[in-house]
Amino acid sequence: MFIKESQKEIGENRRKLFDYLYRSMTEVMSFGRMAKFDYLTMIGKLELARVEPGSTYLEGATGPLVGARLLFSGSNTARIRRQDLDSRSVELGDALGVGMQVVEDALCNWQKNPGKFVPFRG
Repeated sequence: MFIKESQKEIGENRRKLFDYLYRSMTEVMSFGRMAKFDYLTMIGKLELARVEPGSTYLEGATGPLVGARLLFSGSNTARIRRQDLDSRSVELGDALGVGMQVVEDALCNWQKNPGKFVPFRG
């Protein structure tokens, strides 16, 4: 019901609807950044709603933020604004032709061991 009402208000733009739903989930106390992101991307994958993330939502992130810093600067402690890292991540996803969940997952997993490929199994 909430998603259908949100669609009426926001329209059919998948990314705008994802953003609206993501930001509206502040009321869900047990859902942090990752839970909201993963929950909404799964809703899109299962085609329960026409949503997709338009960015990697790095605000409040830990692993993906470190991965983005490392990827775009060579240092996991570089002082690059989160918004700039998010924009670069969107550009990367667009250039590679993959969605933001793929980029966000890749950044998070890669930063754990950037010198050695460790397959994600979870």
